[in-house]
Amino acid sequence: MPPVTTSLRRLLPLLWLTLAGCTCGPTGKPCRTSDECNTGQVCIQGQCRGGTSDVDSGVRAGGSAGAGADAGSMAGGSAAGGAAGGMAVLDAVAVEIDPPMATLTTTPGNAIRQTFTAKLRLRDGSFRTAGVIPTWSVMTRTYGDMNSVTGEFTATGAQGGTTTISASVVAPGTSTTLVGTASVTIQLTRTVTGPGIPGTILSNFATLLPFDPTLSADLAYPLDHAVMPQNVFPADLQWLNGAPGDFFRVTLKKPNAEIIAFFQHSGPGFDNHWLVEAAAWRAFAQTNPDVEGVITVDRWSAATQAAYRSNEVRVRFARAALTGSVYYWAVNEGRVYRIDDGTNQRIAFMPTPPSVPGSETDRCLGCHTVSPSGRYMAGRMGGGDNFGTVFDLTANLTGDPPPSLFSAMQQKWWFSTWSPNEDRLIITTGPSPTGLSLMNAMTGVLVPPLGAGLPANNVTHPAWSPDGTAIALVSDVSDWGTDYQDGTISLIPVTGPDTFGAMQPLLSGVSPSIPNRPANLRAPSYPVWTPDSRRIVFAQGASARSSTQPAILYIMQRDGSDIRQLSKANGPRDLSFEPRMSPFDSGGYYWLAFLSRRDYGNAPAGTRGANREQIWVTAIKKNPAAGEDPSEVGYWLPGQSAQSRNISAYWAARACRQTGVGCSVNSECCTNECRPPAAGGPSVCSPPPANMCRVEGQSCSMTSDCCTTLTCTNNVCSGDIN
Repeated sequence: MPPVTTSLRRLLPLLWLTLAGCTCGPTGKPCRTSDECNTGQVCIQGQCRGGTSDVDSGVRAGGSAGAGADAGSMAGGSAAGGAAGGMAVLDAVAVEIDPPMATLTTTPGNAIRQTFTAKLRLRDGSFRTAGVIPTWSVMTRTYGDMNSVTGEFTATGAQGGTTTISASVVAPGTSTTLVGTASVTIQLTRTVTGPGIPGTILSNFATLLPFDPTLSADLAYPLDHAVMPQNVFPADLQWLNGAPGDFFRVTLKKPNAEIIAFFQHSGPGFDNHWLVEAAAWRAFAQTNPDVEGVITVDRWSAATQAAYRSNEVRVRFARAALTGSVYYWAVNEGRVYRIDDGTNQRIAFMPTPPSVPGSETDRCLGCHTVSPSGRYMAGRMGGGDNFGTVFDLTANLTGDPPPSLFSAMQQKWWFSTWSPNEDRLIITTGPSPTGLSLMNAMTGVLVPPLGAGLPANNVTHPAWSPDGTAIALVSDVSDWGTDYQDGTISLIPVTGPDTFGAMQPLLSGVSPSIPNRPANLRAPSYPVWTPDSRRIVFAQGASARSSTQPAILYIMQRDGSDIRQLSKANGPRDLSFEPRMSPFDSGGYYWLAFLSRRDYGNAPAGTRGANREQIWVTAIKKNPAAGEDPSEVGYWLPGQSAQSRNISAYWAARACRQTGVGCSVNSECCTNECRPPAAGGPSVCSPPPANMCRVEGQSCSMTSDCCTTLTCTNNVCSGDIN
């Protein structure tokens, strides 16, 4: 028999006293590990013993070295090795979490908590909880936070879904880490009750008659199968049918979120619509993002005393936040307004544009373009002489007159396009009917173009590519940019600073390669580039006159090949014009604003029957399948006035948001963390957890957000560049 160490001699009396108090069963064959023992036995002091209480007693005795220990537990550790440090080696095989599954139900935006506990399962099927110190974590922090010490999970209520929590435990007496998991499902529910709703309202909808377009509410907006970004402002749900005294049950449903609202038609001013409350809409948008949500409006008719089933409208939210600001022209007012991402407020950033030279009353600003960084805007004054100037959008432009970079009497133009580095504008000028000129964007001074120069006649709608290599435009036109009936999309190579190659025809408006082109649509207009400069989107119409003519949208490669109609974006009527591309791609899509005279919603709250231009947004797949329509069904841009004609929607960059600024999704924040504050309330951009520093290339608010050795420079974590 090998010699017994002094420390072990001291422990043997305690060991046998402990075993004497147990119902151990008969001793068995010699062993080195419990694997060598019969079922239900464990290896204690070199012998197989029959009861699980041998191990339990050793644990309860304080886990002293050798007491109840498996001499060869976990990764071949020896009894002597387990005794090192005074901790018994346990034959632990797994970590189990209680409860193993939990469902937490709360209302959107309201936190809810669940505490989990962990225990070790031993090889013989028994459990150990005493002395188990787990480290807790959660797989997906968008659902909530996990206290790494206490095991308390806090669901923020921002979105529903299922995530996994983990407990990591170092098996006592070993260096082996065991991990157990449990699932947490967050279910969001919200019921909204408008004025005049009786407590028995559910009985009104106990029986639903089939959908009838004349008797059902007939939900008209959103459009069926529309795709929206997750941070889009709540939709104004609009339906067509209703009369005073009717009740409506509005439902927005996904697997882990359900919002139900009841309203009574109260008479004039009710307008058959509901602007969904922000927290409920955000939960609907961000929950189960890969699943279409279903929106319905059931109607109980006071006239027939019966309830009618709704049509189903399905919407999907891309894994994308559509950032930036949209600057658009309200034609009726002669003003350019700004709408910031995620809002529904139009901002009159320049309420009193400069007067047209020679007239103090003509203060129209139009035909504007915005520079790639979002800092500058070029615009044309008035509708006659077409004087233009440039404004710094970071300056205060609310004065009368607002400051501009140069005199509005210096140059005349109709359309313009910015160079990527924002020091040049190409503008459309005379003589007959319109040509191109190159201008210093900061001074308004014309610059002689080098190389082949720029065409002086019969061109319009120039667009400089984001990579700076080419100008797309429409050539062979007989008008300055609206009433021409024929045209060709052409390219002008940019071969160096202020240097251009010869114009190259790319696609004739009557080309047979344009698929499904109606014979009367011969005029391409407003070519625009995708952010990667790989593709061009354009409108194909009877002319570029959006107020009266038909037109549809197409996309093609920059060499004029692979032309595809954007059928889902266009919709069933040929009423889509003037595409303007977001400078960013997000969620696997390009995002495109365009004009349409289609119906938006119903007549009282929307534009139904008005034939009025409004701004719509469509998502376009970056990598569509061969021959696939890459567009998605669009949505109406929130914030614009439904009562005015709205055109020329230019997207501009908007800086990421700093810590403490309100937000709706992570990607809006420089730290990539959008969360409710600890004290509750709306989500704000927040610092990342201490154990989740930002790596090189990720966004940041300050250097402390970044991992060691990195610096936050221009809101990006980067290494030392010295």
